Amino acid sequence: MKKKFVLTLALVLMVAGTLVAATPIEVSGSFSAGYDFEFTAPATTVSGGSADLVTILDFTGDFWKVSLDAGPVWYEDEDNGATAKAEIYLDKALAEQGVDMGDVALTLHVGTGVSGSAPSVLADKNDYADDFVTGVGMSTGGNFGVTVKYADMVEVYASAFPSSALPMVIGAKVMPLDGVEAAVGFTNDYSGNNAMTVSAKADVASLAGLEDIALAATGEFFLDLGAETSAIVADVDAEVAGIGIWAAYYNSMANVNYMAAKASYSTTVSDFDLSASFKLDLGDLATSSDEIYTIGAGAEYAMGGVTYALDAEYIVDGTFTLSPSVSISF
Repeated sequence: MKKKFVLTLALVLMVAGTLVAATPIEVSGSFSAGYDFEFTAPATTVSGGSADLVTILDFTGDFWKVSLDAGPVWYEDEDNGATAKAEIYLDKALAEQGVDMGDVALTLHVGTGVSGSAPSVLADKNDYADDFVTGVGMSTGGNFGVTVKYADMVEVYASAFPSSALPMVIGAKVMPLDGVEAAVGFTNDYSGNNAMTVSAKADVASLAGLEDIALAATGEFFLDLGAETSAIVADVDAEVAGIGIWAAYYNSMANVNYMAAKASYSTTVSDFDLSASFKLDLGDLATSSDEIYTIGAGAEYAMGGVTYALDAEYIVDGTFTLSPSVSISF
């Protein structure tokens, strides 16, 4: 019996090896690790030590893509095992079987890290949507998803968790012409309520035929149908010759109005990528004492396939943070 088992296992391994050899697999990935040193008188604290890029390794075949560890890796947590997510390109597999779907692309998403959020085209430059609206999407994890895309014009996404309550999210994104995008989404699992979102993006530079400047405006309307509350987030972003400027705005039904703006500059000197920035966060416009001023600077240098970076940030009358890091992409 043991001999028969060994022979069977050898046969299985031989067949698997033949299939792998016959199907080229592309391996790519990224890794980043660093620390945050925070200086706040009179104490100094150190945090970080994480590989904080979303994907560590991608294994890509003709009909699928597997992302190994679709989340942060924390060195301090030994019990946090590796996770993986798979994208299965059903349209390509069907085409191999003789079923041509034309301009329709069909992808199945399974595993850890499958998005439970409704489609959106909001840039969310100051993370207002993440901080105050938390995005319209499912509260339930462990879901699966399906994306159906027609050419570069329409993309529909649906996600669900197979339980009796059937929490789900569904939405669509349309690109009617170059420079214009719109998205709409709905979920029945937004903190126990139904919720919807509508967003739009206008690439002004593309619409106006501007070649030396990037200029875009995005906005999104959120509506919690159960709580009967709503919010609006909007931002404008421009960049020219290494100079970047953006402004963001948030408004809720509770008459809360937030605004923030940031200016930055980046350049390359002797193979060093240098950057500097200044951010003004006005907070609630009704409260004059909420302003936060943040000054930032950074430097990067690539050597031997590794990028070394040192970033610094100072919140006026607050914390000074120094962040060294290394990253590898392949």
